[in-house]
Amino acid sequence: MKFYLYIILFFTFSLSGQNKLDCSKCSSEIIDENKLKKEDIFSLKLLKNEIYARKGYVFSNPEYSDVFKKFNWYNPVNDNKSIVYSDIELKNIAILNRRINEISEFLEKERNSKYKAFSPEKINQIFTKEKRKELGINFSIWKVYNYKDKTGEYYLVLTEDKFKEPVEGNNFNNAVRALNFKIENEHWTKTFETNDFKESHEQSIWFWSRYIYVEDFDHDGIIDPIIIYGTSGLNLYDDGRIKILLYYKGKKIGIRIQNGILDDERNFNVDADFYNLPKIIQEKIVAQMYLMVENNHSILPYGWQKKMAKKMTFIAE
Repeated sequence: MKFYLYIILFFTFSLSGQNKLDCSKCSSEIIDENKLKKEDIFSLKLLKNEIYARKGYVFSNPEYSDVFKKFNWYNPVNDNKSIVYSDIELKNIAILNRRINEISEFLEKERNSKYKAFSPEKINQIFTKEKRKELGINFSIWKVYNYKDKTGEYYLVLTEDKFKEPVEGNNFNNAVRALNFKIENEHWTKTFETNDFKESHEQSIWFWSRYIYVEDFDHDGIIDPIIIYGTSGLNLYDDGRIKILLYYKGKKIGIRIQNGILDDERNFNVDADFYNLPKIIQEKIVAQMYLMVENNHSILPYGWQKKMAKKMTFIAE
């Protein structure tokens, strides 16, 4: 599954029109490491496996086979053990592995936002009982992000209606509610709000902190919050729902995913405005979708990346 994700994400990213490297000369020339600095981890993994493919390596994963068999230079051998790699090829594999490991270590440490969430003590200090009543906050406050951009200062408040305290990392909520407030001279103005609740066949609904971002992705001076939450059903994540919501220039743009164990149960809807977003924002959201699949939090329809490349708004098996 991991290899599949790397490949299809590479092709999704290549839609941006950037010139990607290839390994056509990796058997005779040492890779220029400076050129690798602009490559993402998925491209690097594909480059490394291209070295293997150009030697005729037979991939056990059909997804790699499907990619490389489209090239006339790919001639699979009868036995992978018969392949002999040159010193240059081995050095290039080592270079790519080193760069892949560097990025992997960075990603492990990377926080989703440079804007820190408030501590529970800070939340209680700011959101007193009186303030919560004034703002209409009836659920438990799960997390608050304080961020600033060229338009002002904001609090992004994520709340959950708990019917039971979390147990061993499992959440038990009836509903979620996100509110964004602009703070000006102690005056709070709500700029957006989203609400959702678990359906009768679902076990819980909660915000997915590992995928939430509060960043200025397109460097226009305005923060573009990406809020992601999901539900669990009888089969936990496998039959739950996921919502990815981006608030961009005053507009809410969403992707609504229905997981499913059976092929005909899986589908998702993409707001048409998603395809008008800057490429860097599209790529960030798509990257989060891949991570959700890799982390076994989502099951997306086969071939979804090609359908998104065609700007389809409803995607199913």
